[in-house]
Amino acid sequence: MRYENTARAAEREDCQFAPTHQGRDFESMVQTLSGGYGVFAAQPLGNDRNFSWAADLRRGDGFTVLHSIFQNSWTVRTLSETPQHLAFYLPQTGSFRVSIGKRAVESGSGYLLMANNHEAGDRFVQGPHTSDVLFLDWKVVKRVLVSLLETPLSESIDLEPILDLSTQSGQLIGNLVQTIVQGARNGGPLLSSPLAMATMSETLAHLVVRFGHHRLSSLLEKKKVSLVAPWHVRRAIDYMHANIAQPLTMAMVADNVGVSLRALQTGFKAFRGTSPAGYLRTIRLQAAREQLRDPTNQQSVREICAIWGFAHAGRFSIVYRSTFGESPRDTRLRAERLR
Repeated sequence: MRYENTARAAEREDCQFAPTHQGRDFESMVQTLSGGYGVFAAQPLGNDRNFSWAADLRRGDGFTVLHSIFQNSWTVRTLSETPQHLAFYLPQTGSFRVSIGKRAVESGSGYLLMANNHEAGDRFVQGPHTSDVLFLDWKVVKRVLVSLLETPLSESIDLEPILDLSTQSGQLIGNLVQTIVQGARNGGPLLSSPLAMATMSETLAHLVVRFGHHRLSSLLEKKKVSLVAPWHVRRAIDYMHANIAQPLTMAMVADNVGVSLRALQTGFKAFRGTSPAGYLRTIRLQAAREQLRDPTNQQSVREICAIWGFAHAGRFSIVYRSTFGESPRDTRLRAERLR
């Protein structure tokens, strides 16, 4: 049977999409997906010269959606330069298996498989295989965690990869994943609304953080953090993230939002458990840590400290160590060893 007929049959029966890309060899598949998704390592399990595939690859604000058909089996592995994301796997035919630490988990009917790609080991795609995968930018998840916990994220959250879709939390997360996937299929209407894309990405991150099982779940329960803060707190958070490197005062933030400084302080204390200034310092600490952990960044610790508004390097080092358990220089030296 010719590949085109096979792809069309699979398209009608399973994925129901019109491919934006397709080919008949493994190398072309890797090059195409790397261009739209980011570099990764992959290996075919069989003859790579007869590797039939088709894909509909769509990118939105905060996420990437991949609808795909693979007639053959292959493995994929994350590289240090691969963009970090939280992946949601929805195979229709064939299976998908991923190793996380010493544990191997496999997709199954009635369950959603999700994992941070930088915490996962090799992934095995068994062909013939049709699936949908939603890649949520990890920066969105991290931003939600910081806003809810007021604590910079310095390590893995140990997210439970298997989500039972029959549970209430599974239905909440699974239904939104399906909505995003369907909305992006074949260049769907979701892609024409940047505001809707950004809102749905952040909402999905909120649902995973609040209702998924992970290392910080008990801490969230203790804090009794509100899922939906008042409009002026949300607007202030958005303003701080958009102007994180600018010399902000809380009076400037309150004025931009359109509330009094007292109302802003009260809102943050009630719904974020901290002051507006404390929140800004937290996200700046996280931004500084990301730069210190970047092996391609050649700036000194003092320069990075100044970029993020910490005028006194010694005080910055003390706050940094108390937050992350190591000095800024320790973080930088570890990054340098990766060069």
